[in-house]
Amino acid sequence: MTEPWAREFAESIEVRGTADQILLSGVGPMVADKNAPADTVASYGNTETQTLSVLNQIKHTLEKKGYIMADVVSMQALIVGDPNQKGEADFEGFSSVYNKFFGTKAQPNVPIRTRAQVIRLVPPGWLVEVTVTAAKRKP
Repeated sequence: MTEPWAREFAESIEVRGTADQILLSGVGPMVADKNAPADTVASYGNTETQTLSVLNQIKHTLEKKGYIMADVVSMQALIVGDPNQKGEADFEGFSSVYNKFFGTKAQPNVPIRTRAQVIRLVPPGWLVEVTVTAAKRKP
């Protein structure tokens, strides 16, 4: 595909009946600054910091279950407007981290993906929550 978005996500992915699948619940960021007030954006970091935390947690969980990031076939990302970005979701910040995990020379696969700005997530201070589905061929 030549569309600019084709580097970041797939138009569609077919998972045949001979694949094992894992569906991860929404993953949010870990506290980045324990000295900042609890449950604040300052404690979890900006969108880039939170996205890195989330994707590293997803990577770790997948690897514990025998999957890798290249197995991710679907991603839904909920992004809260950053108060330091005039209340706008920092989609560029999200993508700058995402692009280190997907669509690289080392890991060229990209999942189907939805990103949406939401008003807030359940834990105060979270700007990012991501849900993924991964699939791999059965041996």
